[in-house]
Amino acid sequence: MRNSATRRELAHRVALEGNVADALNQLLFGVVRPRGRNAVVISGDATETAFHTYILIEAARRPDIETVLQGFGAEYASLYQGASADRLARHAPYLVRVENRTRAADWLIREGWGQGWGVWLRSTHDLTRMRQHFRKFTQLYDPAEDRWYIFRFYSPEVARRTIPSLPPRQYGEFLQGIAALIVATEDGKGAVVI
Repeated sequence: MRNSATRRELAHRVALEGNVADALNQLLFGVVRPRGRNAVVISGDATETAFHTYILIEAARRPDIETVLQGFGAEYASLYQGASADRLARHAPYLVRVENRTRAADWLIREGWGQGWGVWLRSTHDLTRMRQHFRKFTQLYDPAEDRWYIFRFYSPEVARRTIPSLPPRQYGEFLQGIAALIVATEDGKGAVVI
């Protein structure tokens, strides 16, 4: 188990001062540069970086999200597939690639930030590769009960509590290929960057 000092290094809070949408724009679409061993700095003009911006949305929080994303022409995919994807479409987690200065980005920030819809992330990987990566974590097995559970890592509450507390090996596996995981604070007036 990590001590609290290590957890603080793995997740830091960022106050969103002034216009929240403007402050988020830099955080979600700015340049990603290394800042020490486990943290990143996001700043500057997004044209200087090859990082993509994604949001993992929990459809249970916004059941019409697939229809909305289709209306925006956004690139997205459910983390579920096959019969589960059809049966659970209104509850499934969706991975959405978000382009800066688009109607989809503006709407997702304005309507979704601080509402518990999901978590944002930055990565150089394409949507297909990110989907494959996250599909590995949608369920957790409990050998004591011989039972599988849904792991809602895309829920802001779960992400804030769980991901910084993962053991080092699982932390590295979960965040492989991810430069930053960005989660709204409980009140939506800040962000936790993991």
